[in-house]
Amino acid sequence: MSRLEFPLKDMLRDPTEEPALRRIWERIDGRLPDARRRRRRVAVLALAGVAGAVIALVGVSRRDVDVGPLRFSDGRALFAVDAPEAGARLALSDGSAIELGGGARFEPLESSGTTFLGVLQRGFASFDVRPGGPRRWQVECGLATVEVVGTRFSCERAPGRLRVAVQRGAVVVRGERVADRARRLVAGEALEVVEAPAPVAADALAVVPVEPAEAPALAEAPEATAEGRGPAPSPSTSTWRELARRGRPAEAFAALGPQGVRREARRLGVADLLALADVARLSGHPAEAVAPLERILGDFAHDPQAPLAAFALGRLELDPLDRPRAAASALERALELGIPRSLREDVEARLFEARRRAGERAAARAAAEAYLRDFPMGRHRAEMETAAQAN
Repeated sequence: MSRLEFPLKDMLRDPTEEPALRRIWERIDGRLPDARRRRRRVAVLALAGVAGAVIALVGVSRRDVDVGPLRFSDGRALFAVDAPEAGARLALSDGSAIELGGGARFEPLESSGTTFLGVLQRGFASFDVRPGGPRRWQVECGLATVEVVGTRFSCERAPGRLRVAVQRGAVVVRGERVADRARRLVAGEALEVVEAPAPVAADALAVVPVEPAEAPALAEAPEATAEGRGPAPSPSTSTWRELARRGRPAEAFAALGPQGVRREARRLGVADLLALADVARLSGHPAEAVAPLERILGDFAHDPQAPLAAFALGRLELDPLDRPRAAASALERALELGIPRSLREDVEARLFEARRRAGERAAARAAAEAYLRDFPMGRHRAEMETAAQAN
């Protein structure tokens, strides 16, 4: 018996390579009568046609799979997620995924077959966006916006500071605090954006090399006043901020004590005021969240985050507090302050809802007409057209 040599794959040849296959069929054809040869050729052509049709159908079906808004991989509609201390992984219907660090909060705002918009409201998140997908992703991170088509990147948002790092592909980071208002990052680069009180030094917004999987923690920024800085935080202030950063709003609210939110709202800067409002809202005290947001609109109206604070106030007044007139006022303020275009459609839709729920029929119709002018192909077009045509 002859002995087999290993590996066997080195002794085997693939007979399906085109030259070998052609020689095989030529030998078969030479041995067949003409009639059988013609029948074989007809059969081969028929099989080729069937194969072509199957390939075309597969191509069509693959194109049709990823249409419409993104959903979770189990088919549920997207919703805001507050990650527990252990973190959370959000698997999406197009194969993309979002990994949230402990205490992080991510809220999807808009999704269609071509765009996806979300807000990282706090904490650390890693985004693995499917390469070659049909949607352009945009992630709002407070101090900057990250735009991407297909890549892997991470964002870490802390009071007064944002860090964006790219592990694969490339992103564009835009914002008032970014040098030249836009910076392109490629794999292995990171950008830190700081809420600086004074003219920013040349190295304050620098691109630095990072390891692809690096996700370093951020130091907490000092508290800010109207000029961006303030007195050193007291022990109690440090306690609630630390608890809020760790995603424990109920404990943070308890640490503030009676009237603690209102007391702190009178002395903090924008980043901490937003965190303070989150503590009140997420701990089940939505009315307490109003004061910090109103303080931003009163004393920090020129801050880049003021429009977002007005939007947050409008949503708060409209839903948990059910005060539609106050909500409409806040939403109109968000538009006046220049809410980013990526959020404007949602603001205008909510303004219509606030006017409708307040019983202000003429104002609701005007809001619907304004929406249709700005977003003629918007997600709420059908509802707005009905409202605009109502008597």
